[in-house]
Order: sequence, then C-alpha cells, then structure tokens
Amino acid sequence: KGRVITCKLLDGTEDIFPAYYSSTCGGHTENSKNVFGDSFVPLIGVPCPYCQDVAKPKHFFWPMIQFDEVDITIRLRERYSQLKQLGKIINITAVDQTEHGEFSRLTKIQLHGSTGKNDFLRAEDFRLTIDPTGRKLRSTICQIVKLSDKWAFFSGRGWGHGVGMCQCGAQGMARDGKNSKQILSYYYPSSKILTMSY
Repeated sequence: KGRVITCKLLDGTEDIFPAYYSSTCGGHTENSKNVFGDSFVPLIGVPCPYCQDVAKPKHFFWPMIQFDEVDITIRLRERYSQLKQLGKIINITAVDQTEHGEFSRLTKIQLHGSTGKNDFLRAEDFRLTIDPTGRKLRSTICQIVKLSDKWAFFSGRGWGHGVGMCQCGAQGMARDGKNSKQILSYYYPSSKILTMSY
C-alpha cells in the first residue's frame, strides 16, 4: 500500500512509468518502444524462462488460425482510414521483428495493396485490428502465410503484447521463492519501488 514503481527519465528526474504486463510473454518480454511507441529503461525486455512451466500448454503454444482475406481488408480499412488507398490487401509481410533465439516476435508489418501502394503498421496494432478480442491471434510471436483466400498465422506462442511483467512468469518466480520486490526488479530492470507520502 502506498508504493509506486518509478524510473529515471531522460531529463534525469525520477517518475512513475507505465508498468505494463501481459499474461504470457512466450519466453522473452518485449521492448515497449516496439509495441506502444514509448521508451522507458525498465521496459526494454528481458528473458523469461519462467512462464512456460506455469502457463497451460494450449496458452503458451497456440494452434494455427486463419482469417479470410476480405475480412482482413475490411477490418484494417475500417480502423485505419489511410489504408483505403491500398485497395484490397494482397500481401502481408513482416518487415521488423525481435529475435530471441528459437523464436521471434513480429514488431512491424507491411501491407501491400491492389492499387500498388504500401503502408506499415506496428504488429500489435495489426493483431488487435484483425482480432480485437486477442483470444485467437494471441500474440505477435507467429509466422504469417497466405493459404488460398485466407491468411494463416502459425507457430504461435505466448498471450498478450509481451511488454513489462509476464504474469505466468511472475507466478513461476514466486513458486521458486522470489518475493515481490525481486519479481518487479527482474521484469522492470533499473526501476525503484518508492513509498508515497500522504
């Protein structure tokens, strides 16, 4: 009670930062700059060997899912009016990703349109536009391939945006005997826990 987590900002002051968290990072948390566009030292991303043993296997690794290509075009154009100039989305390619050894997290997507024009979206924005519930396309740790008139997403792992604390990972650390301060310090490196005065 009365405690906040803080970090040093670029101007040298100490302040509260957004302590993001997600369900299951899939093995490595992500740099917030690649997902939300903000930049804080404690949100650069850390390895997480803890969540795989805690998360249900069907949540850590998720099955291939498919979305109709027409539906994808409609959803993207409804959410982002600038994409209407692309016409029909005819190709989707990953142009940036964060490598984590045996897997990678997509961070930037290029959309190719039938009009010959292209545009870009952050991969997390693309994910939540295609599947606003986040319950099917569970993370951006996946591969994308065209199958006839559908787009398939496979080799998926993790659940959520992956920034900050991994909830299943935190549970795994707690089971290993780590306390709350150790867990927060791990997922938010270079942060401090301060007590607010009332």
